[in-house]
Amino acid sequence: MSNWPGSMWETLAVTVIAVSTTSWIVYRKRRSDSPGQDHWCTLLSELFLQALLLLGCVFVSYLSDSQRGGFTVKGPDYPTVAHLGADVVLNCSVVLHREESKLQVEWSRPESGAQILVCDDILEGPCRDFRGGVQHFEGELASGNVSIRLQEVKVSDAGKYQCTATSSSHSSHTSLELSIVAVGTKPSLSIRQRSTNSLEYTCQSEGWFPEPDIIWKDSDGQNLLPQSTVARARGKQLLYDVKIQYQATGDIPSAVTCIIHNSLNNVKKVATGRVNDFLPRAQFHVSEAEWSRIQSHTVSLTLDPNTANPWLVLTESGTSVQDGEARQAGVLDNPERFQVSHCVLASQGFSSGQHYWEVEVGRKEAWDLGLATQSVNRKAKVRGVPNTGHWSLSRLGRTEYQAVDWSPPPQPVEPGPELAVVGVYVRYGQGRLSFFDAERRLHLHTFVANFSERVYPFFCPGPYNWQTNAEPLRLPYPAPRERLGESLDTLLFGE
Repeated sequence: MSNWPGSMWETLAVTVIAVSTTSWIVYRKRRSDSPGQDHWCTLLSELFLQALLLLGCVFVSYLSDSQRGGFTVKGPDYPTVAHLGADVVLNCSVVLHREESKLQVEWSRPESGAQILVCDDILEGPCRDFRGGVQHFEGELASGNVSIRLQEVKVSDAGKYQCTATSSSHSSHTSLELSIVAVGTKPSLSIRQRSTNSLEYTCQSEGWFPEPDIIWKDSDGQNLLPQSTVARARGKQLLYDVKIQYQATGDIPSAVTCIIHNSLNNVKKVATGRVNDFLPRAQFHVSEAEWSRIQSHTVSLTLDPNTANPWLVLTESGTSVQDGEARQAGVLDNPERFQVSHCVLASQGFSSGQHYWEVEVGRKEAWDLGLATQSVNRKAKVRGVPNTGHWSLSRLGRTEYQAVDWSPPPQPVEPGPELAVVGVYVRYGQGRLSFFDAERRLHLHTFVANFSERVYPFFCPGPYNWQTNAEPLRLPYPAPRERLGESLDTLLFGE
């Protein structure tokens, strides 16, 4: 019983009062039901019971005060959190119940027994610190504020602390927890090709404390951690460095997201990377879910006859173009029209957002497809002229494909089997233009560009040849697709 806290004694006092009051009420009820009893006897009995009640309260109060002693040490009811390298105050106060002639205060680490600070007397001092960078509130000791400030906390400062006050007849203490928080670097992502159909994804981040949680997923939201290698190491200042690696073969994720999370202060750092941003020339199959997200940005295009080279033949619907055997009669020149290159622009242009369209190239052996800037030189040959403002995928013969922009030389592309339907996907805000074999969901090439003006899809059907290049380029109108995962795609990659 000598170790009972004051709250236990207070609870006991309330219990005694409740029981005594209830007994008194019951006693009076019984007396009222027995009118034949002597009135004076009843009165004396009631007075005796009330006296017992008061004596019980006094006794319990006395015991409570004697157990509580002349003072109580109080600290916070919640852990103290500090950022690495910052100053933090560990709060502790002494509440006096009666005057004490001398009161010693000690701060210590109970797990190791190491002393932090000792004040021989909070009224007169002195105070001695046993750790560099410890300060006490000297002017507030007399009022009971025995808190300390730790300067430039380190990871090793995390843990339990004990504040103890001692007099000649009594001792009281409180314990508190100090948590150190360090927020590390934004995750760095890298993607490299190990073989023709194998990629390695790596995420790294440094400088976390405590050990962080990791979220590692692909563009479909699938958790990659069970198939990944995760390394956690203590680096500088005992902080945690993490490295996650995932090797994919076969169905390769077209994007990954790495999230490092400090649950103590709920801080997250996120990095997302697409394969075609790291490996613009890598060929890989896009997952069905990612392909659905790309196709959710499908636009229906029509060709602009005012921009068509005079030799081109457009259908009335504006969805097909081929080279003619002769210059079209009645076609007048204008500033918008291509004069040398046999090309035509789409009527729709883009200055933001994500857009996808498909072009049927059939068995044609010569064509160019891609994007051109609004200021593209339409009176000169597009290919081979610097700074003409275009990015395209081109076919030059039976087996030769090239990725061409205004910075020669062109890059060879090997789509494999006959390429019949080309998918074109532009992300204006990220400066990315990607080409796909739409029938096989195969990524062919991605241009990294800095779009600074409005861009237009352009189409060059190649010179007319009745044997190898007589087919037109066609713009198919795909059926409307549900925008599967659009909200996730926007959250991860933006417009």
